[in-house]
Amino acid sequence: MEIKFERYHLQSDFHSPLKGFESVSVPTEVRIDPLTKRRSRIITWALPPQGKFDFSKMVEESKGCIFCPENVLLKTPKFLKEIVPEGRISKGKAVGFPNLFPAGTYASVIVLGEEHFLNLHEFTPEIYVGGFSAAAQIIQKTMSYDSDARFWQISQNFLLPGGSSILHPHLQVIGDPIPTNEMEWLINGSSSYYERNKSLYWSDLARAEEKIGERYITTIGKVHWFVAFAPIGANEICAVVEDHASITTLSEKETLSLAKGIVSTLKYYYDQNLNSFNLTIYSFSGEESHQLLLRMISRTPIQPYYLNDWTSFEVLQSELTSNFYPEVVCREIRPYFS
Repeated sequence: MEIKFERYHLQSDFHSPLKGFESVSVPTEVRIDPLTKRRSRIITWALPPQGKFDFSKMVEESKGCIFCPENVLLKTPKFLKEIVPEGRISKGKAVGFPNLFPAGTYASVIVLGEEHFLNLHEFTPEIYVGGFSAAAQIIQKTMSYDSDARFWQISQNFLLPGGSSILHPHLQVIGDPIPTNEMEWLINGSSSYYERNKSLYWSDLARAEEKIGERYITTIGKVHWFVAFAPIGANEICAVVEDHASITTLSEKETLSLAKGIVSTLKYYYDQNLNSFNLTIYSFSGEESHQLLLRMISRTPIQPYYLNDWTSFEVLQSELTSNFYPEVVCREIRPYFS
């Protein structure tokens, strides 16, 4: 079955004071996600970022946080001994432990190294390899303790616009016996697609995007990188890992492939004068139609006059918006993956 990329073209006509009250037409494009059928709006105007932000004061005032090396092993929680006898998990310079303020059944934090602050262009693949390896071990140990915890998210909320209250780079790992809304939409959509077509949606999507070429970035090992057709946020970049549904089954090479693409994306964001982002990996067990999926979006950057990027469209209409055409983002980001 061919994957459909549906879109609607809307147009607003008026007399603009910016053009001497001449008649102007402003386009908006509504796109339908091929899997979930959720709508996204591509809005063609946006306020540009105001250059690079100086983080020096913010960094200086928050140094010595609970995630800094002098505190992380003294002031953070420990896992139940039945799950992690050692109390915490360390992989490279990454340290994992339970979240003191959990938002799920099994909620963990993974500190991504000793540096209190990293700007987007300063992250390295090794940082994420350590973090994802720690996440995989946490998930494995937790599922050995509770096999019902099948639905996992590995996320990064970076800086205040991304929802992080702590500057120090870290991941959040949350596992539950029930899926989130987004997980359920993805699972239901991919399961239905598999039943109809006897093939995996994400594999078919990767092949379709590669054939079209407009939004396909590259392949790194078994990881396909592409820009979302109907983005759920600004500058959304996606990755699908062949032959895997859970982060726990990735080899070191596959984990590195994932990490390299993340770092390439962050360098692109940095050069666009962006500084805040969200990242999520959807990792499931026992779902044969699912493939390991990563999504990244940029957030409105920290700047002197901050503008929230979520409006009544997103929070009250459940219609997501982006100020960037995916095809343009793809052309701009490709060189960062070469």
